Amino acid sequence: MKRTSFFLVWILLFSLNSQAAEPEFYKLKITSNAWTFTNRDSFLEGKVTKKILAQLDSIYKKTPSTYDFFYKKSTEEVKVFIHCSFDFYAIIDGQLIKEYQFANRGYTCGSQLFERNNTFHILGGGGLWNTHSDLMKFDSLEGSWEFIQAKNQPLDYFPTGAYQTKKGIVNLFGEYTNPRIPRLEKESNGYFLDLEKKSWQPIKIDIKEFNLAEIVHTNESRLYESQDYGFSVTNSKLPSLGWILWILFEKETGNLFFYEGNTNNEMLESPFIEIIGNKIRYFDYNEGSAIDGKEVLIDLDLIRSKTRAIGQLQVLESPKENEGQNISSILVWLGLPLLLFFTGWIGIQIQKRKTVNTQPPLEVNVEGEQEVEEESEDLLGKLLAYDGEKLSTEVFDTLLGIHQITNFDSKRIKRSRLFKEINGIYLEKKGFPLITRIKNPEDKRFVFYKITF
Repeated sequence: MKRTSFFLVWILLFSLNSQAAEPEFYKLKITSNAWTFTNRDSFLEGKVTKKILAQLDSIYKKTPSTYDFFYKKSTEEVKVFIHCSFDFYAIIDGQLIKEYQFANRGYTCGSQLFERNNTFHILGGGGLWNTHSDLMKFDSLEGSWEFIQAKNQPLDYFPTGAYQTKKGIVNLFGEYTNPRIPRLEKESNGYFLDLEKKSWQPIKIDIKEFNLAEIVHTNESRLYESQDYGFSVTNSKLPSLGWILWILFEKETGNLFFYEGNTNNEMLESPFIEIIGNKIRYFDYNEGSAIDGKEVLIDLDLIRSKTRAIGQLQVLESPKENEGQNISSILVWLGLPLLLFFTGWIGIQIQKRKTVNTQPPLEVNVEGEQEVEEESEDLLGKLLAYDGEKLSTEVFDTLLGIHQITNFDSKRIKRSRLFKEINGIYLEKKGFPLITRIKNPEDKRFVFYKITF
């Protein structure tokens, strides 16, 4: 009985461990048509079939492209994004359903597809004239991509590769391209896009042994993303390091690891890259043949156990934010004394004016009010002759004596003031306004002024 209980407990623990070890990350990148060189019937555990790929190849026969597939196991969603377009599809019951409802092209060659809070995004890309790092999210209701504004975005920047952490997107190395300026510069480190703050921050690749950026920019290089790592593969051509350089970026810690085992770069030319969890599969062509070859598996967890730590990826503060903080500090220190000085100066000036002024302000106001009232009484008399009539704006302005004012806004303000004053006086005397505005029935942009005694 004890043996049976122990055996059942052991099976339960093994089952729980197996479930915990299930991968959460599923991505597939396929070059159109070239996938037919492989012997695969499907990818991503059967979610992407030959039928789906053949259908995509038929749709994009005239414009061959790269297909980016994303599978979310928890919801059984399969999506595919077509590079160098905005086309976005769902695979439902083995059928290809187009979700993007428009027909725009370009701008998105090499864009990074990722999912965040149940919403799909694309980041960066290249077009005819320049590269960029724009962030867009897919609006499933409208069937379109929506641009998301982010602070401190680097202009014309496009990374060598990118991977997603819990807080945002790490964009590594890359270059700035814009022939209009003209501009063609290399980025020695990269940027971190904080998706919570919607802000770009520079990063620093801190490696003491060698200059990784120089190697990446000088030679062919790729960056692949798995569940826990960013995986950099570069032709180094440096015997001291190895002809091929493999670097692991631990996504959540930023730690960097160097693998010194036997490595290869055939995956750079593979017609597909399938990544499930931390396992990468690709197709290795036999030398001299574009058809015959074999499938290769790289287990990054196993590779990680054979690496050595070489450095750290650090997220820095944005220079613009530092500059703003410095300016704010200066303004605080300078602003307070200046504020006290001007407050005292204004107080002295007010006191001087009170001393010089012999006539109380109240009398001046009363005199001004009396003049306005007399002017309104005089105009009231002129309007008596037009009882029951509808006056045009021009005639009304003439009666008010403001027709000679050339400035339109000044005339409008003066007319409005007199209108209110005359109606105010008449309302006190008679209980109803003297003048009412009536819209011109032929052109409602204009009004008549009706006089009613």
